[in-house]
Amino acid sequence: MKCPKCESNSRVISLNKKKPGEIRRYRKCTACDHKFVTTQGPEEIAQRKQILYRKGEDQQNSKLTEDTVREMREFAAGGASSFDCALAFDVAQSTAYKAIVGRSWQHVV
Repeated sequence: MKCPKCESNSRVISLNKKKPGEIRRYRKCTACDHKFVTTQGPEEIAQRKQILYRKGEDQQNSKLTEDTVREMREFAAGGASSFDCALAFDVAQSTAYKAIVGRSWQHVV
């Protein structure tokens, strides 16, 4: 974040989360040593969490879709191993296992 006095970069000195739903950051400018406080309200916190914690197809690196997860689970229910599912759907075995048992893609029913 930029310093309001000289427009240089600043760094966080300490963090305060005493009030629920609010974060206060105490900052110090790296150039002029000016100290200032920034606050982040509940709306900004919720918006940031939504961006950081995307699930399923919304995640940019996802190889799977909700439909392929459903197919993979049906394939596994028919007796296929997680290794077979991984080969069939071109993902890592750990990814296939987590999708099958519900550790990931929990929102897909």
